[in-house]
Amino acid sequence: MPVHFNSFIDNSKEEMNTNLFSSIITEYTQNADNIFVSDDKKSINMESYIKESNTNEIIGKVVITLKVRENSLELVDTDITLKNDNQTNLTFQKKLDKSSEANEYYDVISEDDSHFQIETVNRYCLQKENIENTNQVVYLSAFPFELNLYDDENEMNKELGFGKAIKVGNTDMYVKGYSTNMMAVGGVLTGHLDEPSSFIIGIVEDYKDVIVNIAKVNISFTIIYIKTAIGIMPVATHRANFDLSKLQKGNILVMFADVKADFKNI
Repeated sequence: MPVHFNSFIDNSKEEMNTNLFSSIITEYTQNADNIFVSDDKKSINMESYIKESNTNEIIGKVVITLKVRENSLELVDTDITLKNDNQTNLTFQKKLDKSSEANEYYDVISEDDSHFQIETVNRYCLQKENIENTNQVVYLSAFPFELNLYDDENEMNKELGFGKAIKVGNTDMYVKGYSTNMMAVGGVLTGHLDEPSSFIIGIVEDYKDVIVNIAKVNISFTIIYIKTAIGIMPVATHRANFDLSKLQKGNILVMFADVKADFKNI
């Protein structure tokens, strides 16, 4: 169940995380804003909006996936995504081995040739069993498990191991450091290729602290909007889990994250 509470809920509140998951199932399987049933009547997606408590603005949604069994409905997946009006066209290159009927993971390539990994949301609305080697329009949001902020490129690259330029072989070319719009498969850098994730660098365009009510539980967290190689992407964070002391517009954000690719916009 890839809800990724660890990104936007204080990790020290374990009981809250456990109770919230149970509350989400109880609340949103009874009261949904949108319900989608696949053509074969075997899969159901239920969407419920997440709203900012003070403004009533929709900032995300809960998506519950059910499978129709012989005599019952079985809960197979629960997702939370952030609202993102920036649509992205991706080529779904390869379905990863960790995929299941609950959740599918893919290697994807963007139009600018960025390679990274995503997990799908609202998968069954496509009405296609196989989407490998197809182009799909999706709406992305990121849920980091490691995140750092830097004032500038020099600070970032020094911290990431580029204290000075590195000469490439017997050429006259030098690698000066990471690009501020780099996107890559996370496992290439962590060494855990069996764990889908993405490594993303972006520039902070904006951010806001929000208070939301999810399944009748009030939650405060911070949404950071970063400019990436594929456009603006919202990032779910909590100040207790990540050091956001440097957070301001223009900073460089570097993260390892689970990236949700929603096939339906809010």
